Amino acid sequence: MEFLQEEVSALQSKLVLVTEENVALRANVEDLVSRSKRQNIRVVGLPEDIEGKDARQFMTELFTEVAGDALPSPPEFDCAHLRPNPRHGQNPRPIIVRFHCYVEKEAVLKFVKSSKEITFKVHRIKLYEDFCVSVTNRRTAFNNIKGLLYKRGVHFGMIYPARLCVSYNNAEHYFDAPEAAEKFYHQNFAEYQILTLITLFLEGTLTVLLIIILINLRLNHLLFLLCPGL
Repeated sequence: MEFLQEEVSALQSKLVLVTEENVALRANVEDLVSRSKRQNIRVVGLPEDIEGKDARQFMTELFTEVAGDALPSPPEFDCAHLRPNPRHGQNPRPIIVRFHCYVEKEAVLKFVKSSKEITFKVHRIKLYEDFCVSVTNRRTAFNNIKGLLYKRGVHFGMIYPARLCVSYNNAEHYFDAPEAAEKFYHQNFAEYQILTLITLFLEGTLTVLLIIILINLRLNHLLFLLCPGL
């Protein structure tokens, strides 16, 4: 029995070690994939086959037109490609372009952040950094809280790989998990939400009272017309 306990204990120790090594390896793979994509930009919103036979030349024309003010000369790309053909009913595929110069890619992204809307040949497009799947999923998990912060007019930003930075009350607050960010939001904006609900309730109550008053005035006016002697 004692021998079995020792074996189980040894196996548990090995399992912990293997788990830690697996986490470290996954982190290393994520870092390597992300580094391979650090000069990429994903272009979303273009219809299928608009790029023609030369996607790289097409993207040169696109970036020269939509972000020419941010670049001293037409950008140079190592390659431009699309993912496999989409299934029927799916959205058009994004075009992934790899900048030859990292500085140019950063200049374009900075320009995009300061632009409210980007259009190319009447198509509204969006430009994003090209993250690996795991990083994209972790950043996407913050979408709900980012939407709430946006509605409140609170300044925020994402720090690579997936860290939310919120500027509030002259201080910077950092969150590595969306749950922590949502807890912060509810703690700091719960009072504001209650006041908003009270305001809406009062506005609704006043609206109902106003309608009742108008109805009564209308009825009194009709009675006066029908029975002026009353």
